[in-house]
Amino acid sequence: MAKSIKLSIDGVAYDQWVSAEVTRDLKDFSGAFSFTFRDKVRSRRSLPFATNAAVRELRPGPAVEIRIGRRLVLKGFVERVDPDSGDRQASIVVSGRDVTGDLIDGAAMANEAEFFNVKLEEAARRIAAPYGLSVRSEIDTGEPFSRYGIDLAETAFSAIEKGARSRHALVLSDGIGGIIITRTGQTRAPVELRYPGNVLYSRGSFSHEGRYSETIVRGQGEKAGKARGSAALDSTAEPIASESREDGDGSATEKERKGTVATGRARDEEITRHRPIVHLARSKADNVSAQDEADWRMRTARAEGEQFTHTMKGHTIAGEPWTVNQIAAVSDAFLGVYRDLLISQVKFLEDAAGIVTELGYESPEAFDKAPVGDRRTNKSAKTAKRAGGMDATAEAL
Repeated sequence: MAKSIKLSIDGVAYDQWVSAEVTRDLKDFSGAFSFTFRDKVRSRRSLPFATNAAVRELRPGPAVEIRIGRRLVLKGFVERVDPDSGDRQASIVVSGRDVTGDLIDGAAMANEAEFFNVKLEEAARRIAAPYGLSVRSEIDTGEPFSRYGIDLAETAFSAIEKGARSRHALVLSDGIGGIIITRTGQTRAPVELRYPGNVLYSRGSFSHEGRYSETIVRGQGEKAGKARGSAALDSTAEPIASESREDGDGSATEKERKGTVATGRARDEEITRHRPIVHLARSKADNVSAQDEADWRMRTARAEGEQFTHTMKGHTIAGEPWTVNQIAAVSDAFLGVYRDLLISQVKFLEDAAGIVTELGYESPEAFDKAPVGDRRTNKSAKTAKRAGGMDATAEAL
């Protein structure tokens, strides 16, 4: 049977694998893959009854391309090779990530330790350029950063992501060499996902772990209130004697407080007990960016407290592979969920048992700053009951 997932390593097609997994996840940035081969080369060495095979010995390093049907979905590298031998067979697991994996692991190494008066996308381009990656923005990223600092040992992805967080933006890999700055749910999935119906399996998790009643972000600005003037040095000046100094009360002036301290607060109304958390902003922050970051942290933590997964037959919908960052209409009688959800993870699976796709969902306001409104509220019972009906077009796995 022809395989849905097509793998090539250094330009050579490999179809001898027995199981495959290709994953895109909003929270992991870089796409990942794993293929399991029956390693007949090693089998022949270690097992007297084994026969030879066409699969050459694989090592970390070669370039990889993965297609779903004809669509190129991932370009990356073999990063790990795990041989495993037992009594009757030897296998080898080949895994890695798309080309943006180096951005996660490698240092920013910018020629400049800081950029001045740059928008988010320009800062990202400068950081990603040495890695040969392109950057495009699908949104208005707001005002330029007056100063965009890069820490000495900071990774390239961290240097980009911290700026995106303060602008309430989402940074994605397109899987094939590009970085996208966007927001969630810019497009919709082409069909409604129903269980029972066109969904094969359903599972979920509801948790308050990692959620807080109030999320506080504190940061430090560059200047006290407004631009400071400069004064020329006076070579005749002498230090002020201690008895001539006026004692202070230890408190900052209003001007100093506005310039040096920024605070953002976001409440999760679903957590009713006292359970606050405080974060330190990683970039120079004003009150607006600190508030954005606090809201972003609260929303993402809340979304991670509700995890839903559907297993679908096949890898494509309407002729195209399933994709992350789409809004899907979900009607699930088992989980009791009848509302729009964000597809945050897509996992393509293929083995002897069949060809399926696992879709992971999160609440759609997880990464944006638009009002929550009724996006966390189920549809009416009447609508939910109708949407949860059986789907006569569903096929068995």
